[in-house]
Amino acid sequence: MTHPRKHPQRGFSLLELAIALAVLAILAGGVLKGRELLNSARVQATITDIANLETALSAFQARYSALPGDFIAASAAGLSNSGGNGNGLIEGDETCNVFTHLQLSGFIQGDFTGGSDESGNCTASSTMGNQFSGQYLLSNQLQGPNSRENAMALLIGETIPVAQLAEIDRKLDDGNPLRGAVQVLRGEEDLCTTEAGQWDEAQGADCAALYIIR
Repeated sequence: MTHPRKHPQRGFSLLELAIALAVLAILAGGVLKGRELLNSARVQATITDIANLETALSAFQARYSALPGDFIAASAAGLSNSGGNGNGLIEGDETCNVFTHLQLSGFIQGDFTGGSDESGNCTASSTMGNQFSGQYLLSNQLQGPNSRENAMALLIGETIPVAQLAEIDRKLDDGNPLRGAVQVLRGEEDLCTTEAGQWDEAQGADCAALYIIR
C-alpha cells in the first residue's frame, strides 16, 4: 500500500519577511501621507471659502446697503420672501437666510432655501456646507473669547479637528485661539485649548471656531 508523499512545510525566509514588512511600511506611509494631503487640501479650501464669503458679503453691502439675511427689502429685490428687520445685525432666523440672499443676488454659487427647523436651527438646505462635513454660518451673535459684542463672525464649523483649526489660524492669523481673526467658539476653551492659551493639538478634539470678519 502506498502513501502520499508528505512534503515538509516551508516557512517564510528572513528575506521574504523583510520584504513583506517593507511593503506594509510603504502602504502605511502612503495612507498617512494621503490623509495629511487631504487635511491640507481641506484647510486650503476653507481659507478660500472664507475669502470668497468675505468678498460676497462686502459686495452685497455695496449693492444693497444692507446685510444678507437682515435685508428688510429682500422680497422687493427678488431675494426670496424672507427679509430681515434691517437693524444692521444678522441675528435669529435671519442667519438662515444669509446664503439664500447671497446666492440669489449672484455673489455665491449654490441652491439654498432659507428656513429653520422646529428647534430654531438653520436647516442644511439653508446653509453652505464647509470642508469638514459641517456648515458655515454668518451671524452677529456668535462670540469668541475676545471678540467684541455684535462682531460679524463666520462659524467655520462645529466639529473640526483642532489640528486643522490650528493650521487655519496660523495661515490666516496669529495662531492664538483666544484672540485675533480666528478664535475658538466661546465656551469651548477648556476642550480645545491648553492652559498656555494654544490650540490643544495633542488632545485632538473636534472643535468649533469663528473667523471674525469685523
